[in-house]
Amino acid sequence: MKRTLFAVLALSFAITMSSCGADVVKHEKKHDEKTSVETTETEKVTETTKATEAEEHDEYDDEYDEDEEYSPEEAFEIGYISAKKSSEIQSKKMSIKPDDNGFLIKDGVLYDYKGVMPKVEIPDGVERIEAYAFWSNNVVEALYIPSSVKEIGAGAFWSCSNLKFVQAEEGLEAIAGSAFWSCGGLENVNLPKSITKMGEGVFWAINDITVHTPAGSYAEEYAEDNGMNYDNTYVEYSMLDRKNVILGSQYAYSTMTEFLIPENITGIESDAFEYSKLTKIFIPRNVQYIAPDAFEYCYDLKTVTIDGCPDVRAEAFEYCEGLEEVRFNEGCEKIGDSAFAYCDNLKDVYLPESMRSINERAFEYTNADLKLHVPAGSYAEQYAISMKISYDNNY
Repeated sequence: MKRTLFAVLALSFAITMSSCGADVVKHEKKHDEKTSVETTETEKVTETTKATEAEEHDEYDDEYDEDEEYSPEEAFEIGYISAKKSSEIQSKKMSIKPDDNGFLIKDGVLYDYKGVMPKVEIPDGVERIEAYAFWSNNVVEALYIPSSVKEIGAGAFWSCSNLKFVQAEEGLEAIAGSAFWSCGGLENVNLPKSITKMGEGVFWAINDITVHTPAGSYAEEYAEDNGMNYDNTYVEYSMLDRKNVILGSQYAYSTMTEFLIPENITGIESDAFEYSKLTKIFIPRNVQYIAPDAFEYCYDLKTVTIDGCPDVRAEAFEYCEGLEEVRFNEGCEKIGDSAFAYCDNLKDVYLPESMRSINERAFEYTNADLKLHVPAGSYAEQYAISMKISYDNNY
């Protein structure tokens, strides 16, 4: 599962972090864990945590050697940053003071963003966005790239969990490998015709993304070759009402075992609860969607009740290895790709009459004794039959 590319990117990142020292720090969240979702300081994970993720889900591929040197073209393609280059980038960062908007810029290169505004407009005059410049930044939601920017470096926006929209103006020419890796909430990207080169896995580990680009462009060809949704019409973006959603990574790695979702919440964003210690969760009817990876890797989660949420998206509960029971109440309609994949202990899933769409891989790699409890004659029953999953009519 993406082993080859992820392995070399993880290695590159590990080298970057080891040369950077303690640059990446886990920030404390300032909020009431039970009810507050309005003013939360997002959390950056430590080097140790990131290394653990790589170890748990992807083994190092022997094809790549830590001491191997790559040509600039190869490094661009796979998103590799050498230890020497990482050290140079870090030295530059330490020598630059943020401007009034939080950008660290020198000689036309953007090295980092320390701002707090979710709508990020890269200053005109920036020619390159450096590797890992926005790494794991959970503030940025909408990104606007001016025509002066010619290149986006490797992993520049790696794991920006709240990023949902990117607008790149005509003038951008190259996007290095892994540039937007694992931006789980990214939905729409406007790319210009001027792009002539893109590396591997630029948008890897992202579900439901659509590339909007001119017909016949390199970006259109890239999207088609990589099995991505695309069209030839640019779109605009309206910022989230951040008071009414649980933001990406807002409660990630939390030690709380229970959480009451407030009545005003209408959406749960990507990575919102990943790696948390939740043992059970009740999703109230006011929640209209659960974004990709929202509860991923919640190993202690045992039971989930979804009370009418119409849209459970791809990989929302993936790798919840302790999960045993999921109950969908009336009003639930859609379950996305791999939504409950790798939930090794999942044995009972209750699916209502209202269910209209279940991805064929929604329950892949779950327990061999998985049983779906469905109404007789329902879509859910037909799904169970077609997928050869054990079922009964005891909903």
